[in-house]
Amino acid sequence: MTAPVRRAWFLNLARRYVRRRLRSAFDGVFVAGLAAARERAKRAPLIFAMNHVAWWDAFIVVAIDEALGTESYCLMDSANLAKLPFFGWIGAVPLTRSTPRDALRELKAAAHLLDRPRRVGWIFPQGKQRPAHLRPLGLERGVSVFAAESGAEVLPVSLTYAFRDAPEPAVVVSIGAPCAVPRRGAPTELEERLVEGLAENDAFLTTGADGFEALVPPRRTNLSHEARLLAAIGGGSRA
Repeated sequence: MTAPVRRAWFLNLARRYVRRRLRSAFDGVFVAGLAAARERAKRAPLIFAMNHVAWWDAFIVVAIDEALGTESYCLMDSANLAKLPFFGWIGAVPLTRSTPRDALRELKAAAHLLDRPRRVGWIFPQGKQRPAHLRPLGLERGVSVFAAESGAEVLPVSLTYAFRDAPEPAVVVSIGAPCAVPRRGAPTELEERLVEGLAENDAFLTTGADGFEALVPPRRTNLSHEARLLAAIGGGSRA
């Protein structure tokens, strides 16, 4: 398969748009595991398998791709891609989930794109949006085919949206180390590692665990409800 044409001018516009939208919609975007993933991508192509939570997920893919300095290709429902072909200009490739034969052909074609370092293939192995707290995650076998056909290592990418002490939610992402994904059978280890990453996200949200980098800084310093109320009514000591 010939690589889709990622149009640099459109990709630059998309990245600026994504950064603006993320800053306005979220109280920070925090990612763990960026440095290790960046070094791995320099040596070999990779597959990022991310849980699929919301419409915003595509924005997170664009932001992480820019932070990594990689050339990303993301599997996207073929019907949606036909309606929004400009997504192909930033690396979307079609996947027809309704027809197993077509899905297999397209997964193999996408796998052939992962033929050099710095190329990354993104896949949402659940195949549909699901709240991050539901268990099991419901992973499908497409990721197994993608991994076997490409020979690329699979990194779990755990994604969480959560409210803290701000009106907007925060986005928290954990990129894990490569895990085994067998060609046949359920991707059990991937499921386990995604769940572990979601737990790491929760730890960051509740205790401020180390290891997370702010791709988008929080819009404000998080305050307690009492402190925000005092600030709103002009409380506190004044001369």
